[in-house]
Amino acid sequence: MHMVVQQPYGVYGYRFQDQPQLPVYQLFATGYQEVTDTDYYWDGMKRIDGPLYLFQYTVSGFGHYRLGEQTYEIPPGTAFLAEIPGDHHYCLPRSSDHWTFYFVLFRQQHLQELWTELLQTAGVTPSFGQSSAVVRSLQGLYAEAHSNRIQNSFQASSLIYRLMMDLLQSSTAQQQEKANWPQQIKLAAAYMEAEFHRLQSLDDVAGAAGLSKYYFTRMFTQTTDISPMDYVTKLRIEKAVQLLRYSSLPVEEIAYAVGYSSGSYFSKVFRSRVGFPPADFRLAKALPSIDRLQFD
Repeated sequence: MHMVVQQPYGVYGYRFQDQPQLPVYQLFATGYQEVTDTDYYWDGMKRIDGPLYLFQYTVSGFGHYRLGEQTYEIPPGTAFLAEIPGDHHYCLPRSSDHWTFYFVLFRQQHLQELWTELLQTAGVTPSFGQSSAVVRSLQGLYAEAHSNRIQNSFQASSLIYRLMMDLLQSSTAQQQEKANWPQQIKLAAAYMEAEFHRLQSLDDVAGAAGLSKYYFTRMFTQTTDISPMDYVTKLRIEKAVQLLRYSSLPVEEIAYAVGYSSGSYFSKVFRSRVGFPPADFRLAKALPSIDRLQFD
């Protein structure tokens, strides 16, 4: 798989003169930055460079994004979408020692419908893998800017268009994937999501789907590319992450709460999935920025 080599830090701005009647997407700025100063703070109501759209994607560390009364942590692999001006701010919180990210700012002209569709399908804080088409487009756009290869508005517009199409395709695919599951698999997934903490075998899950255990296992795996038990494990570890981060329950009690009969086995499974023992994760050793983990 082709990967764009990560470039040195930099910020590049563009002020091309376009004919307003042409549907050209206007690039305002793009950058790759690492901030370590808690003075890093942008208020969407006080900026004078709008109207703009902002897409910012975290590579390492984390930042905070407040939209209205809701504050989101933006850890590695997560982005946020902002409209400028707007009732939001984003900053480096005192709990983070750095925030490394790519960003793109572009004019709103001609992009309103695409942006609205993107917000509806992806939400304001979507997640994308480091090797995803979205991140490759983002890195590629920055690489073109860093190498001084964006010489006119048409080149800039094509790069924005590619990024927007990758964003929409990725977000729509994630939505449609589960929506297209057969009804029996949807029922089984809903049952597992509600009962994962007390499931003892697949018989009850298969029964909820109205299928034999053998046929259900084969059908679920073919549909989701993950076995039913791996799906249950995924749900349990995601819940355990929340309890480790936001509760004071001992590890042993968390193990029981998410469906494991012993703390030692839970720790073994958790470490195999996350890469760290539960106790180290709780103490934020090596993973200070992760408040929620999702697994394929």
